[in-house]
Amino acid sequence: MTESNSDQQTIRPEPGLLETSVNIFSSPTEAFRALQKNPTKLFPLLLVLIFNALVLTWYFSIVDYSWFVDDILSAQSFSEDERADAREGMMALSINTFAMLGVLGGSVAIIAINLIQAGYLSLVAALRGDEYKFTHWFSLACWAGLPMLLTVAGSIVTILLSPNGQLSPYDLDPLTLWNLGVVSTNTSVQALAQSLSLSTVWGVSLMVFGYRQWTQTSWLRATITVLSPYLCVVGIWAVFAFS
Repeated sequence: MTESNSDQQTIRPEPGLLETSVNIFSSPTEAFRALQKNPTKLFPLLLVLIFNALVLTWYFSIVDYSWFVDDILSAQSFSEDERADAREGMMALSINTFAMLGVLGGSVAIIAINLIQAGYLSLVAALRGDEYKFTHWFSLACWAGLPMLLTVAGSIVTILLSPNGQLSPYDLDPLTLWNLGVVSTNTSVQALAQSLSLSTVWGVSLMVFGYRQWTQTSWLRATITVLSPYLCVVGIWAVFAFS
């Protein structure tokens, strides 16, 4: 009887997709242990793509289009004549066109970033002789992207609090560094603050966590390995921003 009970306690069913989704936020060790055995990809990717598309579609359905165009152009260094020409060209397009471009552009960007991350880590794994291939790293990238749902949730609240439709796309995500109070007179730094969200930082942190757990390497090595491409991009950006 004791042996039977022990066997029942040892054998645990593999967590389902919903349980893994919860574990990504509450117990990433358990989540990445499950993904190590079964590197699923489609569920988290579709979850992020669908909810991101829905919130962008909703945003463009309520935004004041004329105000939206003026807000976009106000952030550009145009002369009065250039601004007038640009406004005329943008107003010639429908809001549905902007919505379609926003949804498609956002979806392509999410997929591309996941593919690039997975490709890079696959190359590193091949050079190190690790056992994990592209399918594992793509799964890790997709699941580590789930914190983007926090951006979606924050955007929903922001839209609900802006009934007049005068909501800048830069203010849509309340978790960006810009909306959290990081301001700068340097336009490049301002652009970075407007685009970098805490949900992105969380996702990259999960990538580091998962990489360390799977490869059994140190925190320092895992951090350097995962962050190297980001540091290169930021370094190149900084050269142009402050030159």
